[in-house]
Amino acid sequence: MTDRVVAEHIARYFTSGSAIRRMFEEGLRLKASHGADAVADLSIGNPDFDPPPEFLEALQRVAALKGHHAYMPNAGYPHVRGRIADYLNQHRYFDGITRDKIIMTTGAAGALNIVLATLLARGEEVIVIAPYFVEYRFYVEAHAGVVRLADTDDHFDLDIDRIAGAITDKTRAVMVNSPNNPSGRVYSRSSLEKLAALLTAESERRGHPIFLISDEPYREILYTDEAFVSPASVYRNSFMCYSWSKSFSISGERIGYVAINPSLQTDDWGLLIGSLAMCNRSLGFVNAPALMQKVIAESVDARVDISHYREKRELLRQALDDGGFEYADPDGTFYFFVRTPEAEVDFIDRARKHLLLVVPGTDFGRPGYFRISYAAPRPTIELACRKLLDIAKEIAGEKVPA
Repeated sequence: MTDRVVAEHIARYFTSGSAIRRMFEEGLRLKASHGADAVADLSIGNPDFDPPPEFLEALQRVAALKGHHAYMPNAGYPHVRGRIADYLNQHRYFDGITRDKIIMTTGAAGALNIVLATLLARGEEVIVIAPYFVEYRFYVEAHAGVVRLADTDDHFDLDIDRIAGAITDKTRAVMVNSPNNPSGRVYSRSSLEKLAALLTAESERRGHPIFLISDEPYREILYTDEAFVSPASVYRNSFMCYSWSKSFSISGERIGYVAINPSLQTDDWGLLIGSLAMCNRSLGFVNAPALMQKVIAESVDARVDISHYREKRELLRQALDDGGFEYADPDGTFYFFVRTPEAEVDFIDRARKHLLLVVPGTDFGRPGYFRISYAAPRPTIELACRKLLDIAKEIAGEKVPA
């Protein structure tokens, strides 16, 4: 007889866990023991500013309506999906997408999960580009898939040769995240077109489509003058997964969508759309929240102001430069991905002793780095900058004031 309660694979996931959440919880413990003002927690990407005025105004209007909180079709309200289709066409993400190619979801995580549940048979493979968001592996394996990693190059750009080397007869999809968490890299049109050419050729050679799953919750948080190119717009057999969590600073509201490239090759659109909607239900999401769907329909065109991120980015960049740290200058997101100046585990431990919480690169599939999130209040960023400089001095053998 066994006293096991938790399934082995779930226990394994919990033990390996999300380093981001572990560090966040460690930060709460440190704040309780040392005081909140002494701890600089840059572990989690949890936006610290208010949503756009258009969102808040729509929220007040919609919340006052009566009889608007019941079930709707599992794919979401038709008029909401129509507003999103209009937005995607207007901003040239797709050419001629219609509302029937859009499924409303509980955030981008919900979107990714229903796509994976719809596509994957047991043992089929998903190529994940490293470094990657730590929970991708859990998502794939939860739907009986197998993760195969393909590293980026030294500048965190797509390495097409490595992706090609990871493709097998079992490859069902490639998952990309641009702008990338944790590196902040935005993949160029040229890189994405090379990826599209590879997937087109390999799909033909292997006799079945290889799909592209594009995770895009950071696409409005950009620091370059180049227009964002959605990976899903470049390759026909693709799914766009989006959330307003980061752009609107509403991560707790869990609202997003899947948009299917209207050029995707399928003999049965009804089966595909119906299966995605069914997975919304069968995975326990049921449908995206009714209130949030209607609020988004009225505020989808709201402007995203990232000036506060730019300011905090500059503060951290200056501290990293002054401390002699090596890092990839982010094109987007609100993260720095920084090379550790000593063994990763030693640096993470040293930072914790200085009451600075960052996430080790190993958990993103790239050892020897750490991730900093600047989706934190400015005073926390300023405190973190001082701690980074103290850590750099300590590593260099200089005396640091107690």
